[in-house]
Amino acid sequence: MNRRSFLGLALGTAAAAQLRCSLGEVPVRPPAPPPPIRLPLDPTRDRPAPDFERVHPDEPHLVGVRPHRKTGVRLELGAPIAGKPVVHNYGHSGAGITLSLGCAEEAARLVGEARQLHAGGVAELAILGSGIIGLTTAAAIRRAHPDLKIRIYAADLALQSTTSWVAGGQFEPSGVRSAYKEDEAGQARLAGWLRASRDRITALRPQWDALGIARRDNFTLDHDSGGYDATPRDVVPAPATIALPFAGLRDRGRLYRTWLLNPRIWMPALVKELTAGGVSFVQRRFGSIRDVAALTESIVVNCTGYGAKALFQDDDVVPYRGHLVRLERPSQAHDYFFSAGCENKVIAYVFCRQDDIVIGGTYVPRDDRTTIEQDDVPVFAGVIDNNRRVFEGRSDACRWLPE
Repeated sequence: MNRRSFLGLALGTAAAAQLRCSLGEVPVRPPAPPPPIRLPLDPTRDRPAPDFERVHPDEPHLVGVRPHRKTGVRLELGAPIAGKPVVHNYGHSGAGITLSLGCAEEAARLVGEARQLHAGGVAELAILGSGIIGLTTAAAIRRAHPDLKIRIYAADLALQSTTSWVAGGQFEPSGVRSAYKEDEAGQARLAGWLRASRDRITALRPQWDALGIARRDNFTLDHDSGGYDATPRDVVPAPATIALPFAGLRDRGRLYRTWLLNPRIWMPALVKELTAGGVSFVQRRFGSIRDVAALTESIVVNCTGYGAKALFQDDDVVPYRGHLVRLERPSQAHDYFFSAGCENKVIAYVFCRQDDIVIGGTYVPRDDRTTIEQDDVPVFAGVIDNNRRVFEGRSDACRWLPE
């Protein structure tokens, strides 16, 4: 060892000894293990396709009439009837579940305006219609005006009789957007209702399970999704481009994040809440405006949906009939939506709900039949066949229905 190396070793040993003397003996501990890496759940993990052979034994086939309104949602304080202010809230064009919460908040505000216009004071209010619009509007009015006595009138009080009961429950303004294509002010109103709906859904977060609300990944093929193009990005963010996560469908696609609002859970929960809050339900059919004028309540809120066409002579309301098939939900892994149609733009969608899977669809204009007829039988078979083709990677071969 040369002199320089010896001196370096000696100095290093002396320094180490001095450090031990000043600090005391420090035990040597192994380094702490790094914290575990927690990755977020991969939304593109493989998902099982529906089993299209497992048709649900309870109500396997459904039809419903969407109340499309060519000029958009009617949400306004209209002309009084026999001195009664009338708040209109209808014409949601297949997006009633999506817009219900946001439009209900505005309807409650309009009731406040109506109360100011009513010189004799207001103690009682009538709501016409017991679908999802009528129920959510009643809940919003009860929160905003707890002193009002509220009655909900409907020709049939069974929830199963409403169009809302047979709706899929996806948050997307799918049908209504067409009314606002050339209307910037209307687009702004639609965006406001969507934001208000989102805010109310967020506020209800602790009750989601009881209300049938859940977050959902919504997969589409890589083309425009329709309703989401009219949805503000702060409500439903821009989609991610992905490879679709199904064994038979690995095509390039899109992933949106949205909500499921299951009407078969949500509507009974609303009825329970409203009844507990003193809201009463009355079965009554309204044949004309004279029947509305004869009501004893001081303010009327019109949530009749398609019924407004005849009752309020609104020729802008057009029926669009839809066909759905219910399938069994085999596993918890069926926890997604697939929407936006086939590659050739034919309507097809899959909504995995808490206790079933709803598939569609059709959009038949000017057909207001609410019962299943003989000519519907091949249409239901076609709905199953189109959705099967999608998940087999043959979505360019879907067939328009009815043929």
